[in-house]
Amino acid sequence: MKKLLLLLIIPFIANSQVFNIENDYINFSGNYLDNNFSSNTFLNTLTDVSVSYEIILDSMPNGWDFQNCFPVCNPINTYEFGPISFPADSSVYLNGHFYPNDIIGEGLLVMELSAQHGLFSDTVTWRGTATEETNLKEYLNSSNEIKHITNLNGQILNNRSSEKIIIVHYKNGQSKTYFVIK
Repeated sequence: MKKLLLLLIIPFIANSQVFNIENDYINFSGNYLDNNFSSNTFLNTLTDVSVSYEIILDSMPNGWDFQNCFPVCNPINTYEFGPISFPADSSVYLNGHFYPNDIIGEGLLVMELSAQHGLFSDTVTWRGTATEETNLKEYLNSSNEIKHITNLNGQILNNRSSEKIIIVHYKNGQSKTYFVIK
């Protein structure tokens, strides 16, 4: 009887949640000369919960820094924090800041959030790109060295588009990523 009860309880525990994350993959960008750029999501509690986080992947360009705000901003480059308790039915601010420090590039940061001593966990990923700003129309009119322009998905752009980030492919084989201002 005890084994049967245990077999019934384990699937319930494995499939139950104590929190969820509104957006677990955040793609954002900014200018490499900006002090920082950021984006946020929310952790929503379903019950009273105690949550900790750990940065489990840090793929940032050399010279970049990061900061997480959960629910207040922690010191720059904090890899672990918590536990901190939240009541049921809370919506907790969860933010990622990237500090490019005048370096063009792309960073990836994966945070694992765990609750109830690691029994429940989920991840949130921030992918940030720091680019140069350019006025696309002015740039295209002034350069005859461009082979083609694509968006981040690799689709060739044949006319002005609403893309915020473009990749300019040059005839010499090089390419450069730009943040477009309108």
